[in-house]
Amino acid sequence: MMYLRWKLSDGGTHGAGPEANIAARGGRATASWAVDADGYRVGYLTEISDISNLDAWNVSELSEAEALTFCQQFYAAAAVLPDGTISGPPPPE
Repeated sequence: MMYLRWKLSDGGTHGAGPEANIAARGGRATASWAVDADGYRVGYLTEISDISNLDAWNVSELSEAEALTFCQQFYAAAAVLPDGTISGPPPPE
């Protein structure tokens, strides 16, 4: 599992993410629940592919610790789960 950070293509809060472009390169990326005020989000790359030249989304690689820290600013109890994803807040009741 590789952790990524990206913005949506139209200013960070609207538009498409890089998932389709990554899939076209043979990879598989999914976005997590965590999004900051600037529109950056943490995502997971579960099938590795080339992530260069994804400038429209400002994609960068994160370490597991960096991804967890990013998520914990929104949900302090976030933790890395056995499958590598990061737990989010419970659904509202």
